[in-house]
Amino acid sequence: MGRYLARYGLDPVRMHVLNRLLACRTPAMGTHTCLCEACGWSARVCNSCRDRHCPRCQGAATAAWLEARLERMLPAPHFQVVFTLPSELRPIAYDNQKLVYGLLMRTAAGVLQALAAQRMDARLGITTVLHTWTSELGFHPHAHCLVTAGGLSLDDERWVPTRKDYLFPQRILGAMFRGRFLEGLIEAHDAGELQLRGETVQASKDFCSMTRKLAKRHARWVVHVEPPKGRDVGIVTRYLARYVKRVAISDGRIVEVTDATVTLKTKRGPLVLDGAEFVRRFLLHVLPKRFRKVRHCGLYAPGNAKRRLGIARGLLDEQSDEPAEAEPGDQATDEAAPEASTGEVCPACGEQRVVRIFPTPRRVRRARGPP
Repeated sequence: MGRYLARYGLDPVRMHVLNRLLACRTPAMGTHTCLCEACGWSARVCNSCRDRHCPRCQGAATAAWLEARLERMLPAPHFQVVFTLPSELRPIAYDNQKLVYGLLMRTAAGVLQALAAQRMDARLGITTVLHTWTSELGFHPHAHCLVTAGGLSLDDERWVPTRKDYLFPQRILGAMFRGRFLEGLIEAHDAGELQLRGETVQASKDFCSMTRKLAKRHARWVVHVEPPKGRDVGIVTRYLARYVKRVAISDGRIVEVTDATVTLKTKRGPLVLDGAEFVRRFLLHVLPKRFRKVRHCGLYAPGNAKRRLGIARGLLDEQSDEPAEAEPGDQATDEAAPEASTGEVCPACGEQRVVRIFPTPRRVRRARGPP
């Protein structure tokens, strides 16, 4: 930590994140009691920081998010479409994270919805998750889109399926992504909302030259479409859920930590980083305050959850030969359901009946001030 501060310095937002991560599961965060209702075992445990950047926290929150997503997902195959920014735009993306990340997610979903309206006369269900890292913690902004293999017609009357392993032409997806993203970026620059390194006339000229170069047809704008391939939608959703409540790296990928180095698991094998370099790479992926890295649109948008999503689910159930599953509130399902577990597994007796008891904070009496 000290070597990183001496080498790179730190802004207040990242300093706040690091302080919370360093205090995670230490007495600085306070404690609570774990009690087993079966055998009476109890222990005092330090609280977690619950920061969305923490590699160790948010396990329960991730499981709750995944369960809620799987309940809302339509019983249809899903494509995974990944929109990636060109390497030339990464410095601008890092200096304007909230603006560029939001533009990336809006453009990705907008391209898919526009093509669905033009080619299918339908409305898709889309869940978009922002990723900004590689397995080696490099800065690599891209958006993962979980897309239904079909959509509800614009008149809400029928379900329009796609081909089994084909969504839209990747060439058209890339061209529309390129045009819409550059249009939004240039508008932000003209409005003075885009910060350029140096803030000089030359920096503005370099930006204009770069955008003209990226607007050409041969420019590399990667849009990867991964077909369902017969896989359950839960497989892809679980993959995305791993980093919904955390960023960049999980605690399980950290192999070894010494006073000078950190060893990580990567796709190419173990990677040994200097401690200051590891902190630098990790902090590249700290998100702006109040930025929503998971967004739902189309049939999965909150505004369509009560009406259009139900219509689409009913149409899909009618097309399916299998009997529809009973709703959670169904009487027969409730009677046949096993008793739900009440907590974590007890290390003493092995029963899943550990509950957490959080202490009630004491009221601080303030002395009355002078009149």
